[in-house]
Amino acid sequence: MTGPLAGLRVVELAGDISGPYAGKLLADLGAEVTKVEPPEGDPLRRWGPFPGGVADPQRAGLFEYLNAGKRMTAMDSANTRELVAGAHVLIEDFAPGTLTDRGLGAEALERLNPNLVRLSISAFGRSGPWRDRRATPLTLQAASGWVSARDPDRPPVQVGARICEYVAGAYGALGALTALRLHPAGRVREVDVSQLECLLSTLPYPMLMAQRMERLGLPANMRSAPMLGVVRAADGWVGINCLTGQHWLDVCAMLGLPEYGEQQLAIMMGGPERDEFFAEAEPWLAGRTVAEIVELAQALRVPASPVNDGATVLDCPQYAERGFFQAGGGAGWPFRRPGPAFRFSEAAVQQQEPVVPAADALPFAGLRVLDLTTFWAGAYLTCYLGAFGADIVKVESIQRPDGHRYSGALAYEGDDWYERSPIWQGTNLNKRDLTLDLTSQRGLEIARRLAAQADVVVENFSPRVVEHFGLDYESVVALNPGVIMVRMPGYGLHGPWRDYVGWALNFEQTAGMSAVTGYPEGPPCNPQGPADPIVGVHAGVALLAALEHRNRTGAGRLIEIAQIEVAACLTAEPVIEYSMNGVVRPREGNRRRGYLQGVYPTADDAWVALSVPDRDGSDHDAFDGIVGAWTSTQTAAEIVQTCAAHGIAAERVSTGEDMYGIPQLDARGYYEELEHPVTGVHRYPGWPFRITPGPARHHRSAPPTLGRHNDEILRGLGLSSDEVASLRAARVIGERVLNA
Repeated sequence: MTGPLAGLRVVELAGDISGPYAGKLLADLGAEVTKVEPPEGDPLRRWGPFPGGVADPQRAGLFEYLNAGKRMTAMDSANTRELVAGAHVLIEDFAPGTLTDRGLGAEALERLNPNLVRLSISAFGRSGPWRDRRATPLTLQAASGWVSARDPDRPPVQVGARICEYVAGAYGALGALTALRLHPAGRVREVDVSQLECLLSTLPYPMLMAQRMERLGLPANMRSAPMLGVVRAADGWVGINCLTGQHWLDVCAMLGLPEYGEQQLAIMMGGPERDEFFAEAEPWLAGRTVAEIVELAQALRVPASPVNDGATVLDCPQYAERGFFQAGGGAGWPFRRPGPAFRFSEAAVQQQEPVVPAADALPFAGLRVLDLTTFWAGAYLTCYLGAFGADIVKVESIQRPDGHRYSGALAYEGDDWYERSPIWQGTNLNKRDLTLDLTSQRGLEIARRLAAQADVVVENFSPRVVEHFGLDYESVVALNPGVIMVRMPGYGLHGPWRDYVGWALNFEQTAGMSAVTGYPEGPPCNPQGPADPIVGVHAGVALLAALEHRNRTGAGRLIEIAQIEVAACLTAEPVIEYSMNGVVRPREGNRRRGYLQGVYPTADDAWVALSVPDRDGSDHDAFDGIVGAWTSTQTAAEIVQTCAAHGIAAERVSTGEDMYGIPQLDARGYYEELEHPVTGVHRYPGWPFRITPGPARHHRSAPPTLGRHNDEILRGLGLSSDEVASLRAARVIGERVLNA
């Protein structure tokens, strides 16, 4: 077996999606994963899709996707104990306390294998008042904010295709590899993953945004729709996702409607202007194909993408050119499935001393990271590394600061308005901030000096940006042969769409996430942008594997994480089902096979998600009518309390202003209070797992202001006070945005 994790032995005692996906990621990186199934088999063996729709546990497509490459064995107590005794990592997803009842609790594991990392994935985590609370994927989505309003005439709706269940698996793999970098003497390292916290961690900081809106005297959950959003073309759905005012002006010009260029805000917020605009735009859109609209919009540098389903995603030229979808199944039941979420270059050989943290050190202590990222995905990765000990130098410029600073920031708030974005702050804790004008020779020389000293360089621009500055892998490795570089382009480093522009919504639309979300008779709906942090988590998994490989061999390498490919890895089922059986299932709204469930109104103008197993094929419409009539007479709190007393999974649909009031999060220390120098004290969300023994805190420092560490970093490079002053005078560095 090859790969950066070759030699790592993993035992998987987990079923369905979350635990097996963690095992799959480790297996994709070369680990030897042994899956131990119960006598009745993994539940996914009974899920399908099956060839011809005929149930066959030996030919279940989603099970095969998640478990290909693993060793399979049946559960037997003696055999399981022997496997665990020889493993580095144990993955389990039982209810809290189950392993103890089976003789594999903490003390037993310490005796059996004191060097083990135990990865536990559960609904709410293995501590806190909700530890034993009933949950289903729908109620977890509701409690975390993943269920959100899409249609004013319909209940809020979940994200489809079981996408949410992959998220905890990705975080679990990240937590396990992080714990492997700790070396407590003779102690099992416990990684306790909360699925609720995993889902909450992938949202764009709604609790921080709600707090900010309230301080400005605005509605806490004021939201505007991306423009144009998901719209119909002649042959399907297309996503046009304006991120800037210039995008909007260009789209209006493309549509032949320049007179609407000054009405962006009014149209985004709804009302008669919105209806009038779309009535005017519809004939133009209806007269062109998806491919024509995407090509024209991208020529104008407007983020546009097809809204692919399980059929059309296979025809997407970028996936096809990159050979992303691979053969699955076997004789008589072939299908296509996503390939790995990461690609590695051949290792560049460079012998160096390994960096292995001491027993009491943070897991990334001593790691030097050059952060050339923008917006969210790359910054999320570096925020995580900095939280647990890495020295992160984030590079911006006063000419063009990180565009994420403008997300949720309002220019009328004063000279420092670009410091006030809660979304930027939430993703850029634990870093030192340096401004460099990379268009200047002096600024570029300093960036290259930093790259030459770094252990890791991370960037997530479109490919041509860092290549233009000579900061691509080939250029950096010439300066620093042992470097590991993580490149996270939206569409990949090669292929016909290599230089397309896009952000999270585009990647979700391209991969199929939007097509499976919404009501059957309604349009596809965008998730709330989880692709960005999920990409960051996958990049973290790949990076930690590469660091482990470098510690053994001294060799660095390039890691490529194409964001559309990560999103497709989490949306595997529609592709598998179409390629196997030629079926594209309709969107399901809030329903799911095997459950009677939905999102129902309450007497206090809230919504509650309620979910019970359906073993008899009951009349779902009748169930909805009965439950909806009852919930409309009760408050959300009363409904949740009553259901909990009867062992029924139910949760209020959370919005931003609710998320600081969830007792389970407080009990587990999910939030940490830090003081930002401009906006004051905030409770920032942390990471969705606890490592014991391990780091006691989620974050080390508040997010920095622009250029806050200029002098400190440059003096550390050996520049004199006069040289630093000269750079500031030439505006190579600075602490304020030019023309802000």
